[in-house]
Amino acid sequence: MANRPTGVDEAIKFIWNQPETILQSSEKQRLSAALAKETDVVAKRYFFAPLPEQWVGTLKELLAPTARLAEALLGEGPPSKKTKTGVADLDREEIAALINKKLPTASSYSKTTVGGWADSKYKTIRPCMNFHRQHTLQDQRTTPVALLDPILAQVAEDCEVAAPTEGDCNFTARVASAMSESFTKEGERMDKFWELLEHEYSVKFQRIEFGDAKTDGSLTHPKGGLVVNIEVKNEVGSGGGAIHVQNAAYAAKYAAGQAVVLRQVSTCPTLLIELAGPNMSLSGAVFSNVVVCDQLTPMVSLLWQPHSPLMLQAARCFAALRMALPRLLAYYDSVQSQALRQQLDFPYPTSFIASDGGGQAHLQYVQRLSGLCFKGVIQPHGQSVFIKFCRSYSFAAHQAMAAAGYAPALLGFEQLAQGWLLIVQQFVDAVSWDEIVDKPVESLKAAVHALHAAGFVHGDLRGCNILVAAGAVSLIDFEWAGIVGKATYPYFMNHVDIQWPDGASDGRLVTESHDLWWLSKLI
Repeated sequence: MANRPTGVDEAIKFIWNQPETILQSSEKQRLSAALAKETDVVAKRYFFAPLPEQWVGTLKELLAPTARLAEALLGEGPPSKKTKTGVADLDREEIAALINKKLPTASSYSKTTVGGWADSKYKTIRPCMNFHRQHTLQDQRTTPVALLDPILAQVAEDCEVAAPTEGDCNFTARVASAMSESFTKEGERMDKFWELLEHEYSVKFQRIEFGDAKTDGSLTHPKGGLVVNIEVKNEVGSGGGAIHVQNAAYAAKYAAGQAVVLRQVSTCPTLLIELAGPNMSLSGAVFSNVVVCDQLTPMVSLLWQPHSPLMLQAARCFAALRMALPRLLAYYDSVQSQALRQQLDFPYPTSFIASDGGGQAHLQYVQRLSGLCFKGVIQPHGQSVFIKFCRSYSFAAHQAMAAAGYAPALLGFEQLAQGWLLIVQQFVDAVSWDEIVDKPVESLKAAVHALHAAGFVHGDLRGCNILVAAGAVSLIDFEWAGIVGKATYPYFMNHVDIQWPDGASDGRLVTESHDLWWLSKLI
């Protein structure tokens, strides 16, 4: 202890004197252990953020004799020789600190008027929270929630396809009957919704305070996880804010402000329920490299309409909720007691079934290449691989081209929840067609001919989807590929930045002539 900077022992005593209601023993241990080692504090200052505001003055006074340590713990910016210019330069703890410092109350942030989420004064924190109302066509979005947490992904799938039980249907009928009523106050609707959920699912909601604001209902886990958060508006359009933004902001504030220890080992998955009059939606929030929140369902009617298929949608949502609650609670039961994946800013799948019959192979992510494409390695032998996530893929076309020598080897794939696919292929050290000067035209012609001869079309033969190595061509990105006469283009094609061949449009057939049009442009 004699070698510690002046004031550290006093600061540690101050921390341990705090009641368990403010700080749990596990958090005290981690804080005091890092405090005892000055270099650790300086290197990881945002590990402590956010500290309770009432501590700041006391800790600054105790640590005043050691100005460097006090600044590292309580100052305005992380000590670094490198100037950090954007969110991509910040680690998760720095992101948490920025959210905790800059994000106002959820109700204020959700306003659609001046001073709300779209206001320029929030430009520094908007990139830290990738959620509702902030996506544009130009955004390079982070990984969606469905690829960051398997439980929330399953919620989205169950809301689309689950077969509700008799109990789910009976509960849906009770909710519809209650929510179809008129409530004079938002609190009355909230109380009734709580009563229904607590009785059906044997849970207990509470209102969590964030400064001057309170949630409309939160289910927390003893280990610190926010399992469910509810946002209520008495009717659609009432309440003065965007309901999805407000609920997502509560999840962000909780993950950044109260899950200090938990977020070291978890993405802090939270199921969000938005209730606006007799209408409900489900969303999911996680803390990956930034806080990500996606709507998992549309707004579903809770009106009593026994002859309408809309009630089946509602019943599926409640079936999904019934199945998700024990899964989330079990997750938080084990999150700190078992070995978990530590790559929290990458998608959750870390294994796949090898296509060569070699059984299950384990993945480690190395870096994001673009969009939902990553470089990784297969453990333990370290083979470099290309990892891609998409919703459609022609394995047959890819395998046919790989067998002919015109595509990287397809090593395996996994079917994930909500229709997502994990594709793992050989990593090729190559450049794209657009980047190379001496283009192997004959090799490209042969590749396209082989594709069509095998009975397939590609649909997206732009230069970025053609790799060149050692004078040979490899076709990649078989998302739109398929059998001639059956493969179709996806919906929401990019018709703004890309010129497509005549007839290439949303939902229409991909033809051989379209591939040949691209070939003529490339050569």
